[in-house]
Amino acid sequence: MADTVAEHLQVKKGESIAIVGASPEQRELLMPLPQGSAEASVDDAAGVFVFSPTLAALHDDLTALLPRLARARVVWICYPKGGRSELNRDVIARAVQEHGWRGIGNRPLGDEWSAVRVRPLRADEEAPLR
Repeated sequence: MADTVAEHLQVKKGESIAIVGASPEQRELLMPLPQGSAEASVDDAAGVFVFSPTLAALHDDLTALLPRLARARVVWICYPKGGRSELNRDVIARAVQEHGWRGIGNRPLGDEWSAVRVRPLRADEEAPLR
């Protein structure tokens, strides 16, 4: 059973994570980190959490970050839930497809934020139809 929110989001003990675009309050949603874990750069992290509050920010984040994240073990796109923005899991899934990625899971981060796990499409895989 997961002990921390980050572990619930599949970050293993001792793995490094990167948190991008988060306010101090949003960062707290992921704390405490799993035992032995620490923050690292986006290029070196095993787990990456990207906080995108709007569709425009999401597109900017995807363009800037996804090419750098293919080696990360887990990547989560965090978004305001409950209609607080134009983002939801389906919008994010369609947006990442444009970059050769796919959405593979959705988890709550608390009362106001959720996260969609994404991964690169494999060479033998086509994007799901949406």
